[in-house]
Amino acid sequence: MKYFDEAKELWLNYVPRNGQSDIVEGEVIRAIEKLRFEAQGNGNANWGGGFEMVVLYYTRRIE
Repeated sequence: MKYFDEAKELWLNYVPRNGQSDIVEGEVIRAIEKLRFEAQGNGNANWGGGFEMVVLYYTRRIE
């Protein structure tokens, strides 16, 4: 995977075991990981409004 090492480093450094990250990047990588896990681990079987909100939030931020 092209960005695996970068994502792993962000996760290890900025996503705490409990609670929210102190920085936005930590929460962004957490959200991306949730989306990845849902797609790869569950085949998007649990896809619903919560996932839609995450995707819409981040796609609007990128534009």
